[in-house]
Amino acid sequence: MYINKSGRHYCEQPEQSSRVSRAAGFTILELMIASAVFAIILLVVAVGVISFTNSYYKGITSSDAQATARAIMSEVSQSLEFGQNWTKLSANGAVDGYCVDNTLYSYELGQQVTNSSPNSSQDQGYHGLVVTNGSASCQAVTPSLPNSATLPASSRELLNQNMRLGAFDITQVENQLFSIRVEVIYGDNDLLSNSSSLPNLGATQWGSESCAGGTGSQFCAVSDLTTTVEQRLI
Repeated sequence: MYINKSGRHYCEQPEQSSRVSRAAGFTILELMIASAVFAIILLVVAVGVISFTNSYYKGITSSDAQATARAIMSEVSQSLEFGQNWTKLSANGAVDGYCVDNTLYSYELGQQVTNSSPNSSQDQGYHGLVVTNGSASCQAVTPSLPNSATLPASSRELLNQNMRLGAFDITQVENQLFSIRVEVIYGDNDLLSNSSSLPNLGATQWGSESCAGGTGSQFCAVSDLTTTVEQRLI
């Protein structure tokens, strides 16, 4: 109650705001929509990261297989180019060999190189392609691969871990002309196209082996090289 200057009494109603304040927040539907959008974004990012990672490892695997195949091809080519005598040695079971002057190449097609408890049922062994230099009686040697990871000082393994030979052929085309084929396969049996037929594929089958694709394919690669070398007269 108020009294004005004339002494009259009157009541004044308080002024009400036309705006009604309310607490800010999200409805359940808005939260569900926001969560769904966020989940989709995370899924897209995860797929992108997985795809990038697979491509990265696939590149490394392929690069390693190619580098190894080139190194083997280079070494064999030089041996033939500057050598005078060569012969294909008689096979010793699954182990074959070539002799170029005093250099012996012993190999087994399809045997995956591993230094940790090889499993023969998975086509594994300590060695797949061993070169031995300075063998005076090379042409009379029966090719063999050591049953231990340790090699003599004069010998070297030309394949890296998890690799195997799909093909290793030296063919004399003419008197001083040779054709060389080297195929290096990286990957376990279950990643290969003929995995259902493993172990112990024939030489022709190993020479046409490829990666099956699918899960784990980033850890499988095949490098197949062919070249022609002319033997120099020394």
